[in-house]
Amino acid sequence: MNELGPTIAGYARRLGASDPDEMVSATLEAVARSIGSFEGTESQLRSFVFKVAHDRTVDSLRRSANQRETSLETSSVQPKAQETPPTGFEDPELLEVLSSLPEEQRRMLDLRYVVGLSTKETAAVLGRSEVSTRVALSRTMAKVRIRLSEQHQVSERGDES
Repeated sequence: MNELGPTIAGYARRLGASDPDEMVSATLEAVARSIGSFEGTESQLRSFVFKVAHDRTVDSLRRSANQRETSLETSSVQPKAQETPPTGFEDPELLEVLSSLPEEQRRMLDLRYVVGLSTKETAAVLGRSEVSTRVALSRTMAKVRIRLSEQHQVSERGDES
């Protein structure tokens, strides 16, 4: 279970958690409390752990957003623009395309291709069926390929001038 810590932290960081290590602790604590009732394979355990990590991180982000809204209402200080969380990808064109995707599609790609969960595990984390996840991943990847191709064509035209 300890080997999942860095992967959980990276996932929480990419979702925008301000304290990824706290998300690891919260996740592992929740898993430890409920592990007695868990029955399943190693793969199912991994899905379960990332489902807990996903839910904990999203809940934390919602609480944090609500607290910021409340504090903004009582304060005249404007918050600084939040830095975009790292995605695990380095290519600037790919990052631009990924940033244009809806959040759920980015999370799905992150779980599948950065964290390395199977499609079935990704579906379990997101609370979707495996079939709908497979279709959504396929459509999202097709959209990414098209947008990257369009960007490449635009940059080639710019190089020719």
